[in-house]
Amino acid sequence: MFKLNTRRTYKYPVTVTVFDGEKEESGKFTAVFKVLPNNQMQDPENADKRLLDLVLVDVEGVEVAGEDGQPLQGPELLSALKNDPSASLALVTAYQESVSKKNRSRI
Repeated sequence: MFKLNTRRTYKYPVTVTVFDGEKEESGKFTAVFKVLPNNQMQDPENADKRLLDLVLVDVEGVEVAGEDGQPLQGPELLSALKNDPSASLALVTAYQESVSKKNRSRI
């Protein structure tokens, strides 16, 4: 019998490209997402929340410097990534890809 864990989390690779002046830089890191049940996704209480606020749990392999030059950690790191347009788009894309890719049949 298949047992479904509805409170699961998983790691998924994220590829991000940022433009800094004339330079284009690409990099990869790992995000930890939680599976968000459909009823929570559609809950009116979550209507004003961003997807990443609901599903992003942690990240690994990425560094963002704070105003003091020191690497951010924990909630401050997640907030900085969610607030950066390039990083947040890469995270949303990775989450959506992970949900659809994991449920595609294998040929």
